[in-house]
Amino acid sequence: MNILKVFEKSRKESIELLEFFYCLAEVVNYLQSKYGKSNNILIVNFIKFLGWCCSCLSSQVEDYAQSLTDYIFWQSREFYLESMRKFVSGELSGSEFVDRVLYPILSDKKEAQSLEEDFHRQVTIELDSKSFGFSKILLNLQLPVEGFDEDPEESFFTEEELREGVQLALLDMENYFKN
Repeated sequence: MNILKVFEKSRKESIELLEFFYCLAEVVNYLQSKYGKSNNILIVNFIKFLGWCCSCLSSQVEDYAQSLTDYIFWQSREFYLESMRKFVSGELSGSEFVDRVLYPILSDKKEAQSLEEDFHRQVTIELDSKSFGFSKILLNLQLPVEGFDEDPEESFFTEEELREGVQLALLDMENYFKN
């Protein structure tokens, strides 16, 4: 990913490209479901061609889509930083940490997906180049947080393993605050 690609394009151009990508993806999905098993080679090849176009377009919009996800998570950065610090320092137990951050992570993830499809709202937000890639830290924690349970027989991770993972993520997160 390259943050410079996102900010090279005008906001309007990025929004239009993402909007066209979603439109094309819907067309490809519809045609695939309706005519994907056709015996007509022209139809099958046309659907493959549109799928290829969609794939190429995907690589052009991925950085912009990433910046939208980062925007959502960046707004809650202080909350996540404080929660992670409290957990790493032992002020929160594993289950308290999970209770505190799992819903916000899932909520922010859903909000980011919603923002990707809200082209009018995208015009009004201010993307911060400093936040690029920030959401990946928290999204990488989603699986360990979801996999933790107080009951050792139900948990995929021990509290110590969860704490170690959060501590590594905290180091990455603190780098965003230094810059």
